[in-house]
Amino acid sequence: MTQNHSHYRDYLDLRSDGRIVLYKRADHQNPKWTVRLKLPRIKGFVVKSAKTTDDFEARRFAEDLYFELEGRARRGESINAPTFRKLLEEWTEVLERETEPNKLELVRGNLRRLRLWAGNFLGDYRVDVITDDVMAQYMEWRYQQPEVPAPSTLRNERSTLNKFFRYARRKRHIRELPEIVTRPVKPNPRPDIPEAEWQALCEYLTKPVVRGKRDRLYLRYYILILGNSGIRTGEARRLTWRDISYTKTLTGDRRLVFTVRGKTGEREVVCNVGVERWVAELEQYRRDESGRPISPSETLFCHPDGKPILNFKNSFQQALKGAGVLYSSDGKKRVPYSLRHTYATMRLSEGVSVFQLATNMGTSVEMIEKFYGKKRVRDPKAATELTKSGLASTERQHAQRTD
Repeated sequence: MTQNHSHYRDYLDLRSDGRIVLYKRADHQNPKWTVRLKLPRIKGFVVKSAKTTDDFEARRFAEDLYFELEGRARRGESINAPTFRKLLEEWTEVLERETEPNKLELVRGNLRRLRLWAGNFLGDYRVDVITDDVMAQYMEWRYQQPEVPAPSTLRNERSTLNKFFRYARRKRHIRELPEIVTRPVKPNPRPDIPEAEWQALCEYLTKPVVRGKRDRLYLRYYILILGNSGIRTGEARRLTWRDISYTKTLTGDRRLVFTVRGKTGEREVVCNVGVERWVAELEQYRRDESGRPISPSETLFCHPDGKPILNFKNSFQQALKGAGVLYSSDGKKRVPYSLRHTYATMRLSEGVSVFQLATNMGTSVEMIEKFYGKKRVRDPKAATELTKSGLASTERQHAQRTD
């Protein structure tokens, strides 16, 4: 059966088997050649513009492309990999379907940052040509931005990118994941809030306000609860009423326990004395506000309509500014995560076991020592232990001998 080529202005079958074809569309004004390839064991055709009107150049382009793609197909590689931007859109849809509802907001935030930064730099790259060198160029570009990203931001971005490239490998667009290297950084923990400044903040939060009474009330409970439990801000965002339980101390005193889910998985957190009272007050306020029993799935920190409050960053900074404790003694601005560091520092100053503290906070003993070891030296208990047989004792012995 003779094939009808009436819709082509020019038609060249370079091997007379339909595998490498050059043509120009009769209904188009474009004078450049188009290449159509039929590869073994691959469904459909690969169609690309040769971007030339020259017959010889078009033939060479078509043959080179055919043998390149045939080699990829034989090795099981993608022959028509999408761009970074296109695959990111596809992956976003997949994540929207597969992510648990309580983690969806976090995932969406990570994707927004990926579109903003990686999408801007890598968007037009085919994913199969994004090499270690391309990723090194991207990371260098990130460091050159006017606002240098925090180390934690880049670590989170690297983690999301690795998940994206694992998806690309699963779809057989790439064979290996490109290496993403971030610069080593000196540990720089968020500043904690010393006891005197903590008291100043708590006093400020009890002052009456003309507007935003609900916002101030929830902020106060947020600060008190996080500062006395050490849970992460992301864990607090997902904390629901069903995640609350109680345990007892050896003396029979009741302590509130949170079941939280964060980057280290699920764990139980035993809270300081007082948290049970603040949670009870918050529960009563929410009951009165809604006029109905609270749903177990509702988050502790929520808007009047029951939707989660995603962050307290702005109100937190306004409150600290009003209390005069926004900046630490070395000029670092305090953020909500400072509450976790405040909790750790205070517990260490009270002699809590480092191992027990690390377990309760969902971190490692090494991280506790790394971030808070220096602060422990200044603690009065540590100072007493470190100097109990020091120079003062030697001086007393010398005085006794000279009497």
